[in-house]
Amino acid sequence: MGAAVAIGLAVVGMVTMIAHRQPWLGLSLKPSADGALVAASAGPAAGIGRGAEIEAVSGKGGTVRLRALDLVAEPDGAMGDYGTYREFIERQDRLAAMLAAGEVRLAMADGGTETLVPDPRGRPFSSFPPDFWVQLAVGLAAWLVSATVFAFRPRDAGARYLLLSGAATLLFSPAAAIYSTRELALDGSLFRWANDLNFLGGSLFAASFVALLLHYPRRLGPAWVGIAVVALFVGWFAAQQVGLFDSMTFARRFLVMIGLGATFALAGVHWFRTRRKPVERAALQWFLLSWMLGTSLFGLFILLPQLFGIDTSPLQGYAFLLFLLVYGGLAFGILRYRLFELGVWWRRVALWTLSVLLLVLLDVMFLLGLEMSPGISLSLTLVICGVVWLPLRTWAWNRFRGTRDAHPAEWFGRVMDVALTPSAEPRSERWRDLLGAVFSPLGVEAETTECREVAIGDDGLFMTVPGVAGLPARRLEYAAGGRRLFSPKDAALAGELVKALDHAFESRSAYEAGVTEERSRIARDIHDNIGAQLLAALHSADADRKDAKIRESLEDLRSVINDSPAEALTLDEVFAELRVESAERLAAAGIDLDWESEGCDRTVLDASIVHALRSILREAVSNVIRHSRARRASVEVLCGDGSLQVRIEDDGDGCRDFVGAQGNGLANMRARLVRLGGSMEISRPDRGTCLSIQVPISHDGARKP
Repeated sequence: MGAAVAIGLAVVGMVTMIAHRQPWLGLSLKPSADGALVAASAGPAAGIGRGAEIEAVSGKGGTVRLRALDLVAEPDGAMGDYGTYREFIERQDRLAAMLAAGEVRLAMADGGTETLVPDPRGRPFSSFPPDFWVQLAVGLAAWLVSATVFAFRPRDAGARYLLLSGAATLLFSPAAAIYSTRELALDGSLFRWANDLNFLGGSLFAASFVALLLHYPRRLGPAWVGIAVVALFVGWFAAQQVGLFDSMTFARRFLVMIGLGATFALAGVHWFRTRRKPVERAALQWFLLSWMLGTSLFGLFILLPQLFGIDTSPLQGYAFLLFLLVYGGLAFGILRYRLFELGVWWRRVALWTLSVLLLVLLDVMFLLGLEMSPGISLSLTLVICGVVWLPLRTWAWNRFRGTRDAHPAEWFGRVMDVALTPSAEPRSERWRDLLGAVFSPLGVEAETTECREVAIGDDGLFMTVPGVAGLPARRLEYAAGGRRLFSPKDAALAGELVKALDHAFESRSAYEAGVTEERSRIARDIHDNIGAQLLAALHSADADRKDAKIRESLEDLRSVINDSPAEALTLDEVFAELRVESAERLAAAGIDLDWESEGCDRTVLDASIVHALRSILREAVSNVIRHSRARRASVEVLCGDGSLQVRIEDDGDGCRDFVGAQGNGLANMRARLVRLGGSMEISRPDRGTCLSIQVPISHDGARKP
């Protein structure tokens, strides 16, 4: 890289010094019908007004009447034949000799004469036009970019031919800067050398790109073919140097245009051969985009009009900027720089470029081929583009833009299908099928490495999708059947699918938790309340009482199923009701009840507390009836200090089965108390069993009337 920088700066410095050492009059000239018009003046010619017309230049060696030919910036496309070019070089040599000899006389169109002495210090750097510096910058930038790529890929044939093209640009672009921005004339030998170097550099530039496409992004032939292409262009240059061609335009433009067409033909071959090689296809897209926007536009606006005799030399210096696009795109492609981020926007650029190219080509065809006026030509061109090209362009875009955009709503149903699949294996298979339907990869495999987020790897050849809700992570390879690379847009869509599936699983889990909770509630209420009611009816000797209990049980069952809330009652109302109910149930089972209560005032309890207390006390009484074989039971209720304490005790044989059991009754009691923030304790005194519960009522659900 150090050597490349040194070479580039040396060339730029040498060209700048050559241009600086030319004799300077201080004139900026434009061609006119009878000579040259003064566009600006400074230095020795500061006294000549803008717009003055110079007809002839006199000095040592005679007089030269100026012609428009003398001010041509680029002779290759303006001379026509080599006879005119030799005459042009001879006139340049005579004019340069006059300027170098010292004093010159300018014959003005108004009949006057101006005598000037060129500045012996040479041409000031500040007098160089912008296109002079543009051409130097293009040559240096192209050389450094190609050298940088070669430094990173020295064994890559594509990088070697890119280096050759950079060297060619460093040759032709600064060489053109010498003569295309001259003030009036250059020494004939210097002009010829600079112009020949420009043509040689241009020929090597075209040859290098044809040879590059024989190796990049895939090799299309043996290595000697690329070398043969370069040799052909060098041979063509040599042939025109020895005078084998009469037409200068043909000699210096024909093979270059053939080379330009060959690059597009080779690009088409690559396009077909890389249809299942997405990385190589993406690299080719970089080439097509940069080459189309750079070289093809240069050829269209500079080289092609010259074949029809149109002088485009005033634009050539600035048109060299287009070559920087070529080198930027090729550098990114060869270095494999973020190929997967090309996406589909390159197609849009390509189609818009083709639209412009077609518009210009049609206009040139109508102007030159059919000899129409500019107005009619432009109008007809616009009509053809509007009627034919734009509809065709829209069809081509819809046909070739790649996979269609997937809207999240389009896949929502399938995401829900995955989430609602009951078993693991079919669920995993549906998730795999969904990813396959969205991205059309050639392979969808389980990812063995840890994967926490969507990631693109290997220049977009694969994309990893993290696991979600027990589903394994997936590795998707070769998007769109291997026709393209995975892009950031794909990663964003995959991320949305993962989030949607995760949300669907969370929603399903919440639903299932709600179903489980509802089932538990129904089971608890049936066990604690309906069971207690039916147990009371079972032990009732009175048939009418039994029927009433059964009817009450059915009514309670409907309330349980419909989740009808209990009504809010006061403390004394709740326990008065429970005292009567418990006494009846225990009496039917032959068990006496002692009930004591203290502090049961008019404090209003919420329906949830009423329901929970009723269920707990019913279950406790049911346990005494079923398990204790007791003859007496006692209930003690104490309300005060912000809590409610209930103690239920019997004189049975210890209720061994009851105390050690982990059945629904105890579990339901604990669950209800947990919801109320209460607690429960079971103890075994010398005889019987004692159940103590405590429920806070001051801060959550109780209020004074």
